[in-house]
Parts: sequence; structure tokens; C-alpha cells
Amino acid sequence: MKNSFKIMLAVAMLFTATLSANAQLRKKVNSTRTPDRFHMGLRAGLTASTITGDYTEDAKALLFPYGGLGLDFQVAPIPLFVGIGLNYMNMGYKVEYNYNHKDETKTWDAHSIQMPITVKYHINLAPNLFLQPFLGPWFAYNLTDIDEENKDWNDDRFDYGLRFGCGLNYGRLYFDCGYDLGLKNWYDRDGRYNNDKDYTINRGLLFVTFGFNWAGER
Repeated sequence: MKNSFKIMLAVAMLFTATLSANAQLRKKVNSTRTPDRFHMGLRAGLTASTITGDYTEDAKALLFPYGGLGLDFQVAPIPLFVGIGLNYMNMGYKVEYNYNHKDETKTWDAHSIQMPITVKYHINLAPNLFLQPFLGPWFAYNLTDIDEENKDWNDDRFDYGLRFGCGLNYGRLYFDCGYDLGLKNWYDRDGRYNNDKDYTINRGLLFVTFGFNWAGER
């Protein structure tokens, strides 16, 4: 009788230990497959900005580094996040043309402070690895007065548009690429040239970002 009781007690203890170990293992595994609810860190990368629209065939992409801060936080029971950034960018463009049989390049800088606000969905691909498609508006303020150099441009320094792309988060490391589609018409109808016609000139900016999160490991 005593032996049977000891065996039953040993089995019960082994069963309890197994359940506890399994729960701890599952918790550990799941923790690497669930994104942290908040992320914040440094962002840096490269942009290629230009203009599109009427009579912009000679406009070329202006390459420029950029830097800033980025954060996102979960807003639903599912891994749905809102991301906010604050970036320093050059949203200008350059034009290549031939003058007196000589190739020349003119650059219009548009140093700007930009704030994107995006909705992200974190898709788990592997432990600590998450894919993050995103979409949302962006707003910017030009620190450079382009109108002083280009009389066809609107004198208002505020800009806005739509951002879309996809990011990748592994541990504290972050990478993304995307496109900022400008929705504001920058053509100044009261400018020096062609003020009797309506034209459309919009910005477009392709970006690649590398980052490090000091808050949020995944």
C-alpha cells in the first residue's frame, strides 16, 4: 500500500513538473513570437527624391542621407500598431540639361522636417523576426525657401502626402523601405512663368532605413 502511494505520488509530482516545464517552455517560445507593445529608437538611411508632373521630364533623383527618431505602439488586441516618426530630410530634386553643348546639373535643395504617421501590422515570420507593412500620411515643413531659387514653386513651406512600404524587425534591429507620395501641387500659378496655365508638380521620395530600438526588442 505504501509503495503504491509512493508510486502515485511520484507520478503526480512528475506530471506536475512536466506541465510546469511545458508551460515555461511555451511561454518562452511565445515570447519570441509576440511583438513588444512599444518600440522606440534611432533611424538613419538614404533618400532619393524628385518631382513628377507636367514638364518635369528633365528632373532627376537627388540622393541624400537622412536621420531621425521612430516609435510605434500597439493599439488593438491584434498586433496592429501606430507608428510616428520625426525625420530630417532633403526633399529636393535636380535637373540635368544641355546648355551650349555642355551638360550641366542644377540642384534645388529642400531641407525639411518630416513627420510620418503610419498604421503597421506586425507579422511574425520566425522567433524575434517580424514583417511590418505600413501605410499612412506624412507632413513636412521646408527649412529651405525653394521659391527664392525657383519662381515656379509655391511659396507655402508646408507639404503633405501618403507613405507606404514595408519594414523588418529582428530583435532591436530595424530595416524598412518605402515611398513618400506627395499630394500637394507645388506649382505656383502666380509665378514668373506660364502663369496663364494650370500645371501639376508633386514630390516623390524613395527611402531606405536602418535603425536600432533602445525600447522594444521585437
